[in-house]
Amino acid sequence: MLSRRHIRIKVLQALYSYFRDDERNQVQAIKALQRSLDRIYELYIWDLSTLRELLKAAEERIEISRNKLRPTPEDINPNLAFIHNKVLNLIHANVRLSKQIEERHVSWLEYNEQFKKIYTRLREDEFYLRYMAQSEHTFAEDKKLVKYVYATYICANEFLHQFYEDKNIHWADDLDAAQMMTTKTIKTLKESSDEFHGLVALYKDKSDEEFGPLLFRKVLANNVYYEKLISERTRNWEADRIAIIDHLLMRMALAELTSFPEIPIKVTLNEYIELSKEYSTPKSAIFINGVLDKLVADLKEKNEIAKVGRGLL
Repeated sequence: MLSRRHIRIKVLQALYSYFRDDERNQVQAIKALQRSLDRIYELYIWDLSTLRELLKAAEERIEISRNKLRPTPEDINPNLAFIHNKVLNLIHANVRLSKQIEERHVSWLEYNEQFKKIYTRLREDEFYLRYMAQSEHTFAEDKKLVKYVYATYICANEFLHQFYEDKNIHWADDLDAAQMMTTKTIKTLKESSDEFHGLVALYKDKSDEEFGPLLFRKVLANNVYYEKLISERTRNWEADRIAIIDHLLMRMALAELTSFPEIPIKVTLNEYIELSKEYSTPKSAIFINGVLDKLVADLKEKNEIAKVGRGLL
């Protein structure tokens, strides 16, 4: 499921697009934000389905070997440990995954050769070979293999990274979230699981689902006021010298500080400083940290920060 940081990143992207658009439409912008969040779930479905494709590549290789003109004894009686892997088969049989694949038109059909290449490399892997040499496997051993295969041959696969980036320009930023969801799906599978085992939800709860659109609306509703607060604390800086992303991050931070009483001040400050390191200039973190510290003091003096619960200040 998405962390608040992932949601903040999507809101930042949505705000950047909104303020660059001459025909600003808040309703359409919020719909676009929600679509961008849902696309992370779509990426998760694509990513999880790669394990089904790898299983399919193994099955096809066995079938081709059996149908050789002069099959070897090994071709006729192949080692079936991998295609009988309980975890892979639970993923393959998962009804909810199949439904999502159908509804979202997820298809790797034209990329069969890529998965055959992945499986060919896997067959030479020492971890895989040790697994295949065992006569029996526990569910824990099956899961350990799938975790290894996913981490080693799917997560870091250059073809898949390029494929995702070509499909959606923002998927390069979203991939870590989708991969975390796939990893959690594997982790939650149990020997007692069946084909109806649930997929990972996009949001932890209703408050997380509402967080992104609400944060977006709060920034827009108070944009003029936030700009006034920021300008008062950046008088020694020419406006055009402050990075656009820095402006957006500080406005988002102000919205959180004043409109989300359940989020601790320290969490908000740390989150936006960290985001500035990834999405803005090398000096942005120090700059934003200094400005936000002053803004927090200003808002406290005006009694405009009201946090609830212990340790939220």
